[in-house]
Amino acid sequence: MRLPDSFSPLTEAVSTHFAEALSVGQQRSLSAWVVGTVLAGSSCLSMVVAALSISLNAGRPDRVRQALKEWLCNGDERSSPGRVQVDPSRCFAPLLRFVLALWRCPTLALALDATTHTDQLTALVLSVLYRGRAIPVAWYIAPGNVKGGLLAPMLALLDRVAPETQQLRLVTLAADRGLWSPALADRLRQWHWQPLMRVQNDTQIWVGKNRRVAAGTLVAGPGHAWVGRARVHKHPQAQRWHTVLVVWTAGHKEPWVIVTDLPPRSAGLLWYGLRMWIECGFRDLKRMGWQWERTRRRDPERVSRHWLVLAVATIWTLATGSAIDPAVPAAPEKPARARRRLSVFRLGCFHLLGILIGTTPHPPLVLIPEPWPAHNPESLEIEYWTNQEPEPVVNLPL
Repeated sequence: MRLPDSFSPLTEAVSTHFAEALSVGQQRSLSAWVVGTVLAGSSCLSMVVAALSISLNAGRPDRVRQALKEWLCNGDERSSPGRVQVDPSRCFAPLLRFVLALWRCPTLALALDATTHTDQLTALVLSVLYRGRAIPVAWYIAPGNVKGGLLAPMLALLDRVAPETQQLRLVTLAADRGLWSPALADRLRQWHWQPLMRVQNDTQIWVGKNRRVAAGTLVAGPGHAWVGRARVHKHPQAQRWHTVLVVWTAGHKEPWVIVTDLPPRSAGLLWYGLRMWIECGFRDLKRMGWQWERTRRRDPERVSRHWLVLAVATIWTLATGSAIDPAVPAAPEKPARARRRLSVFRLGCFHLLGILIGTTPHPPLVLIPEPWPAHNPESLEIEYWTNQEPEPVVNLPL
């Protein structure tokens, strides 16, 4: 099916960045899926078919439906089984390359977290954090009722995309409690990424040769923070040197305990808070955007292909919204032009609908992240603890 010329920024981006991972036909189907998803405000197949066949007059609904279903199918389920099926894992690096081609900053904040669809599916997702939202760039889909560790899939996701980030000055990865491990710490060091990993408050750290304490006990209460280099973990074989941030901000019932490899006086005490944006990103994928929570798909391979549609749709929408949002400055270091009243995601959705009805030109796509929180907020009383462990040398954000 042929899309109108008004959507050429999307089709050109797909053909440019996914040329090695997808055939020409697969690129066209992906573009059609994305356009239909954005126009329908839903990734439901029936809604996408209606948006394409009625709004864009893309062809007979039965033929449009069959073409889109074929794109999701496994190889042995296709009407032409000899055709190569879509492999989403080959698209993870191109996805991040697509994001970085629009990125206007030498630093990148990532988050790793899981989301579920009832008790049927679990998605482990690596996302780029951007202006209160999150862009999925790699994921692992597993049946929700099957037990198994996530460490191996997690390391595989990092290995897929990390080579694309080597030209950036600083890449941070934030994750909540339960995902930190010595193996993950070692892999992040291999790729020169900086962890911002939350661990349990009772995690044992060594703040001297013979002094082992629970990290969460190092602050007196809200409004206090403790920062220092220490060995983390009580078992010798699992211990690693890290910078430990124990931050207890006002209004929270307990402190955050964060491990990173940044020098103590260079690590932003509130940077971990950016991780919360991934929850907004999940809402965009679900009820606030693409309605993934309504899916009836259960096969992890099909769901993983469907997520490629959601990811590209999210990039396109956020990059469009950023180009027209008065709260997004022309460069990261410049002040915002006006106060934001709608999210970048919602602005992008509305503007793309305007393109459909022919009242709005397509703006140049761009992603301009906002500045990270200050290193040392005035609201915190900070104690810096020092020992003989040398501090790491790390490039720092502007």
